Amino acid sequence: MKRTKLEGVGDILAKMKKTTELGKHLEHAEIWEHWPEIVGETVAKHARPRGIKDRELRIEADSAVWMHKINYRKWQILKKINRMARKELVSDIYIVLLADGESLDDKEGEGY
Repeated sequence: MKRTKLEGVGDILAKMKKTTELGKHLEHAEIWEHWPEIVGETVAKHARPRGIKDRELRIEADSAVWMHKINYRKWQILKKINRMARKELVSDIYIVLLADGESLDDKEGEGY
């Protein structure tokens, strides 16, 4: 009888992270989790990640001024995200203004 080597849960999750759609979502979730560290506490109070589609991170900002500030720091933000992921997880950023009457406290970003 041949014995198979048992794998730990951590090893299984690491493989899934690399090979499955769920793994991609777990990687994207790290952006939400580390958002204040990525952009800084001040920016995080005025902007949040909204979603990722085709490696483009969509960010919601609460004013045109913050849209401009984020756009100015776009490449720095991309670099931090990709360094955190240890690969090119996001290749571009698209910034949108929150709708009139909506605030960042109304709801969390929809997700990844």
